[in-house]
Amino acid sequence: MTFEAPQKGNPRRLTVNQHTFPSASIARFAGARGSVQVFHKRTQKVIPVKPKDQFFCAQRVWDQKAETGFMKGVEDAFQELAGEILSGKIHRFGASEAEVINEFYCLWNIRARHKQFRIADQSLADYGALAVAREYTKDEQEIMELEGIGCIRPDLTMASRLLVAPTIRLNLSDSVQMLRGALWQVLRAREGAGEFIVPDNFYKLWAVPLSPTVCLWAHSKETNKMLDRAALAVINRDAVETSLEYYFARDLSQCPR
Repeated sequence: MTFEAPQKGNPRRLTVNQHTFPSASIARFAGARGSVQVFHKRTQKVIPVKPKDQFFCAQRVWDQKAETGFMKGVEDAFQELAGEILSGKIHRFGASEAEVINEFYCLWNIRARHKQFRIADQSLADYGALAVAREYTKDEQEIMELEGIGCIRPDLTMASRLLVAPTIRLNLSDSVQMLRGALWQVLRAREGAGEFIVPDNFYKLWAVPLSPTVCLWAHSKETNKMLDRAALAVINRDAVETSLEYYFARDLSQCPR
């Protein structure tokens, strides 16, 4: 399904390529050449991809206000926390840290699903509408989108992204509520055990890979657990299984399965 391109030159600077998993998170897995190794399920090929590449993105699946508003807030809080974890400043999580992880984990998975199962624009003509009171220009429509205001196009359709954004916000609130009480911990791969695989979603497990050898995990009361190769392989197999379109790593040959 195609997306609606912004007006020529994109003067309102609308985000077309929307990452489901942030480029800042992907970049932590990049190798010496600045790319990660991606296994593309449809083609069954391994390809190098840069963190900011369109490959990792949905294209205007949700609106601009969501992209730069509550979603950015969730991502920024998580990236700050991830940096502190990887630098060794934080080892255990209180309620506030758990909330940050819960929101990020849920948002990642919800966006991945909306990318994969994109809904169509909605036609009000199907509900008996005959005309709009005012026909907004393309520029006016984009200005309103920046402010989180939806409108009906002259052809009586409404862009699906204007409906997806509030749906994601409601889904996020419900999903985070279900995760309250989850005990997140830091898993680390032992030296020589291998590296983590990152799926395009992780519905199967409450897990968020942070780097090639560090992963957040919410399935046991143990903290700072060190994984041997066999334990790492179990998580990586689940990552491969849960992925819809692709999975990636710094070096897939170093990822036991």
